[in-house]
Amino acid sequence: MTEQAVRVESERDEDAHPSDHWLDEVTAPSRPALSGLTHRAMEWFAGPARLLRRFYYFASTTPGKLFTVTLILTVALGAAGLSMSQSSAARHSDLDELLNTTEPMSNAAHHLYSSLSVADTIATTGFVQAGVESEGNRERYNDAIDAASIAATESVLGTTPDDARVRDLVTFIQRELPIYTAMIEKARSNHRAGNAVANSYMSNASSLMREHILPAASELFQLTTAKVNQEQQKLTSPQWVPLSGLLAAVFFLIVAQWWLWRQTRRRFNRGFLTATVLLFLAIFWVALSNLATWSTGHQGFETASRPWDSLTASRIEAQQARTSETLALVLRSSEEDTLERFSGSVESIEKALGAYESALHDDDVEVNDPELIHSARAATEKWQDSHEKLMAALSEGDYDEAVYQATITDPEDGETTAAQSFNELDSELSELIGQARIAMRTYLERGLTAMTAVSSAVFLLTLCAIFAVWLGIRPRLQEYL
Repeated sequence: MTEQAVRVESERDEDAHPSDHWLDEVTAPSRPALSGLTHRAMEWFAGPARLLRRFYYFASTTPGKLFTVTLILTVALGAAGLSMSQSSAARHSDLDELLNTTEPMSNAAHHLYSSLSVADTIATTGFVQAGVESEGNRERYNDAIDAASIAATESVLGTTPDDARVRDLVTFIQRELPIYTAMIEKARSNHRAGNAVANSYMSNASSLMREHILPAASELFQLTTAKVNQEQQKLTSPQWVPLSGLLAAVFFLIVAQWWLWRQTRRRFNRGFLTATVLLFLAIFWVALSNLATWSTGHQGFETASRPWDSLTASRIEAQQARTSETLALVLRSSEEDTLERFSGSVESIEKALGAYESALHDDDVEVNDPELIHSARAATEKWQDSHEKLMAALSEGDYDEAVYQATITDPEDGETTAAQSFNELDSELSELIGQARIAMRTYLERGLTAMTAVSSAVFLLTLCAIFAVWLGIRPRLQEYL
């Protein structure tokens, strides 16, 4: 047989079997000038192109369609489960950081604020006492300064590069605090020596604290508190995007079951139904955890944080009012703004106690003690009465009686003094603030508990759903094998 006859016979075979032509090997190019470059291109692309072509022809068959749909479902289920699992794990980690880093940083800022105010109040009170300052008063002053120094350091432990203002405020406070303590020591030494300049040193020191250091501490406290609220609201918002992925996977499963019914004339597939149930269980678990996190971590947190903020602010105002009434003794004159500051402080305390009492109706945390509110109100009334006695004695020129009211914390005659009533009130407010903080942390812990095991559970449920899909499609594939 001649070469031309062989070529004609080959072309007839190709025409006779056109569907099998895609299985033939790629032949060499007919143009020798391009044979080298074309040969390399064929080596690079012929293999993948042949595989794609084979997969295309396989996918056009009924078993190929079943396999392709199952593969698409596997990718969709895996992507949805992995996305939700990672999102839940990240949220759990962020909630844990909020509970163990950000909230303690805000609490440290609160301690810094209150400790500085307490130190100024104690220093001013000890200055008006006759003779050498008592050892107990000096020890309480040193403890307040030490607590402020420690709290300033703790306030920057959880900062990020975005918290430059927080670090600037702490640096300013740490730089000005030694200046304040130095002025207090000069006032004390001159007071012991009987020098009149002692009053000037004490007045300037208290002015530095109230006009510069305390405002910086107040801003620091507000910034850290706002950061806690911002992170808490962000972390308790619903996980809409990952949740929509799970819903989309359920939709794909339903469409695949309808398509499978049309292909096989079988109404239900046990594997696909099992996968659908598992996905609905995962969605229910995620939705329930999001609802629990939102209700306990968001609503409850706001309920507890409002009285905590107001109690903290009212305690600071009370300490400043206490410092003002004591400074009136240092200057031996009745300042006009003393009564105004004192009235504002009492009003702030009453509002804070009212807010805390209202929160008790919505808060079932066991640490809350309603009796503290009544005792705090009683201490506030005592402080009002004793403050009026102090200011009356000062305005009448009875300096000894005014000093007695301002400095004696344990009177022998049983009469309540301004110092004693203020110490009782400050102790009650401090305990209420501590309980409010415990309530806030309890809500955060509940939110953290609600997110626990969600990541692992969702991932496990989606894996089981994928396994169920393949088990469900296996009998249909075996019908064509």
